Amino acid sequence: METRKELFLSALKAGFIIAAVGIVLFVVEYVADIKPVGLMKPILMMLFGLAVNITLLVIFLKQYRTKIGGFISFGDAFLYCFTTLAVAALISTLFTFIFMKFFDPMYMKNIMEAQKGWMENYLAGKMPEDKIAEQLAKLDEQAEKATTIVQNVKNIGIGLIFGAIISLIVGAIMKKNPDVFDNSTTGGVI
Repeated sequence: METRKELFLSALKAGFIIAAVGIVLFVVEYVADIKPVGLMKPILMMLFGLAVNITLLVIFLKQYRTKIGGFISFGDAFLYCFTTLAVAALISTLFTFIFMKFFDPMYMKNIMEAQKGWMENYLAGKMPEDKIAEQLAKLDEQAEKATTIVQNVKNIGIGLIFGAIISLIVGAIMKKNPDVFDNSTTGGVI
């Protein structure tokens, strides 16, 4: 039971650190006025954030595995990763909600306006004007919903689903069981 407690405490600490790194990255992007606008920039920004999160997750899981003797089952590795990513998702979503509600309520609207400007330029001549207007209206609807509690609950759910998928993959890769015929850990072979 003590190892479960250690697992959760270590995962909680890792989750806080991963969330803090994500928040710092967001603040740097905000201060540098880097907006996820266009086709490739949002994808690249998302992939960069994902790579940072997975790298930190692997580092923390490796440290934990070493701390408990160098071996970890798939179940414990999955549980560690999922708990870490769930904590990070909850903290990040809470930060985003507070940021958009109190610090900069116009943040999402500004992002959507920049995206609308980009879309108008990109789609000009490629799509009829009424279709472009329809797409731009959808962006306005998304901006309005971005700061609602329902949307934030959906974001947490999406974060948990992706966290579970990442946890399955990382847990499968990072699991390490003792050798079946290792005499030093089992007391001998029968």
